[in-house]
Amino acid sequence: MRRSTMLAGLAWLALSTACSGGAGWYILSRDDLAARLIARETTRQYAYEDRISALRADIDRYASRALLDQDGVESRVDELASRQAELESRQSLVAALTDTMQSNGLMSAAKLPLRSQVIKPGEPIRASGVTSFAPILPNKPTPAPETPSLRGADGGGWQSGETPPEPPAKRVDAALTKLDGAMTRTSDAQLAALKDMDETLAATQKRLRSALAETGLDAERLAAPATSAGGMGGPFVPVKLDSSDGAFAATLNALQPRMTSVIRLRGVIDQLPLARPMAGDHDFTSNFGYRTDPFTRGLAMHTGVDFRAETGSPIVATAPGKVVAAEYNGGYGNMVEVEHANGLSTRYAHMSAISVTTGQMVKAGTVVGRVGSTGRSTGPHLHYETRINDEPVDPTRFLRAGGKLLANAL
Repeated sequence: MRRSTMLAGLAWLALSTACSGGAGWYILSRDDLAARLIARETTRQYAYEDRISALRADIDRYASRALLDQDGVESRVDELASRQAELESRQSLVAALTDTMQSNGLMSAAKLPLRSQVIKPGEPIRASGVTSFAPILPNKPTPAPETPSLRGADGGGWQSGETPPEPPAKRVDAALTKLDGAMTRTSDAQLAALKDMDETLAATQKRLRSALAETGLDAERLAAPATSAGGMGGPFVPVKLDSSDGAFAATLNALQPRMTSVIRLRGVIDQLPLARPMAGDHDFTSNFGYRTDPFTRGLAMHTGVDFRAETGSPIVATAPGKVVAAEYNGGYGNMVEVEHANGLSTRYAHMSAISVTTGQMVKAGTVVGRVGSTGRSTGPHLHYETRINDEPVDPTRFLRAGGKLLANAL
């Protein structure tokens, strides 16, 4: 009995010890599990905090980039707008010069350089929208992974999201670069047009001065008449450009006085008797100067040139002017005298018929009479004179100048 009691006590003691050990082990095991759970949550929290910090850094970086892009675009748009205003001002100058040259017969109609457009009506460029430059991801946003990767686990820094595509700011930059190139091409075309006009004027100026040199007249002392079709007026405000502004300004400053000179020379030449008094080629039967008189056979002064022609051939005025004589005049026979600008006049003698009246205004090419043999004449011909301040000069000087101009114009 006593032995049984002892065995029961020992069994109970062993069971109590086992239960106590099991309870202790359970408690210790539970604390370790809790610690691991806490460590895991702490790690996840740190990972989320790291990711949030990285996302904030991305947002700050994108915002800074957007601000920089905005400032850059606004600056470039302002620059392009300034260049556009300059191009439009230059275009108006080129157009005005072209119109002047065309109206004066100095150049044929040509297509002007096209004007570039800074802002298209359907595609405005707006630099104020910062968010317009924010990167746009190609896919929809997705939830965060259940177990985020830890920073430094892969041996490098953590990168958020996918690689963004080319931002709109770059596309805007490409568009502005393309527009800048178009403006540069327009500017080059305007400068080329200006240089082409200057070269044309230089060649014309040289040709006109060479022709005037044939006449022996001083071009600087001859006055070109002012002609204007319709009413015009207003104060004179010359265009002034600084040559240091570039090739365009330098070319324009050189071109303006040259154009003024050429227009003046053209005006002078248009008033000179440079045309032939009869259409076609007609031989000279007697030149200007000393000759043997056909009637007395003595030495005499011939004040004009004689053209061989058939009776009734038309005789035309060689320059615009006013008829101051249209009558029979002694040895001249039927004669017409036309008074031109700058003290010049021309005479047409021995005509069979007179086609104009005194006081009539004529143009170059107006028929003034017909070839004949009236007055002191041995046969049908035209006696043609050119006079300066009523003093006879050699008409062939003017005819050679007219022939040179005609040859250069062909």
